[in-house]
Amino acid sequence: MDNLYTSRYDDQAVGLRRIMAGPQPRVISVLSATSGQEKSRILTNLAVSLQQSGSEVLVVNADSQQFVQTYGAIGLSTLVAVAERKASLKAAIRRNNQGFSVSNLMTVKQLRAGLDEQACLLLNSLVDSLARQYDVLLVDAELTSDDTLPLPILNEGEIVIQLNNKPDAIKQAYRLIKQAYSQLGCRSFGILVTGVDAAQAESVFRNLSQVARRYLAVKLDFMGAIPPDEYLNRAARLGRAVVEAFPMALASAAFKELAQKLDYGHHTYVTS
Repeated sequence: MDNLYTSRYDDQAVGLRRIMAGPQPRVISVLSATSGQEKSRILTNLAVSLQQSGSEVLVVNADSQQFVQTYGAIGLSTLVAVAERKASLKAAIRRNNQGFSVSNLMTVKQLRAGLDEQACLLLNSLVDSLARQYDVLLVDAELTSDDTLPLPILNEGEIVIQLNNKPDAIKQAYRLIKQAYSQLGCRSFGILVTGVDAAQAESVFRNLSQVARRYLAVKLDFMGAIPPDEYLNRAARLGRAVVEAFPMALASAAFKELAQKLDYGHHTYVTS
């Protein structure tokens, strides 16, 4: 009982500090400890949920596996091309048929090799400008060979790690936290557990959080759970988000709750 009380007190204290600190970064980078395809599906559904709640969303593809087809970003110029004045912004961003805007950060080669300092500065400035134009930027991200995200603005924003309850995924999630911590130092990470119910997700989070706190002094934030739901697969086969195709599904309720928890329509992060 004491631990539960302490946990709730800590959550309230974190929420108060965030409110007192003012508006939070509107950039959320999502790393996956499972598969990139699962991550892109999660991001698609989250983007639609945020749009339905009144937020204008831009999904930025920054994963070298390049799930451009999932987002409807095939044929777009990259944002780095825009930053270097080699393409127009109109050629690099489009609104897809699910209602949110999409773009590609850079080419696969650039993601793997990295940018020179000047190109990085130009691109960072452009992404910062976009973050002011949209309510939230959702970034489908991966760590670089330097164990960071590819731009300073991404490293300074929210970082969410998506995993399931499989041992390999839990180990990979901790590995991602440790890698980012080695370069970025102590900072918080959001944890989203998929493919399990709320009780299982909380158990996974609790164990991961204890290890991260003990060995890295890193604070993790529980973002929620996305339960297993056949309607997710049905919606994917239809090329639609579950929240739009099957709004009464369990997964739809979970995505709506996650969107409300982020509450980026008001630029605040809400803790329960």
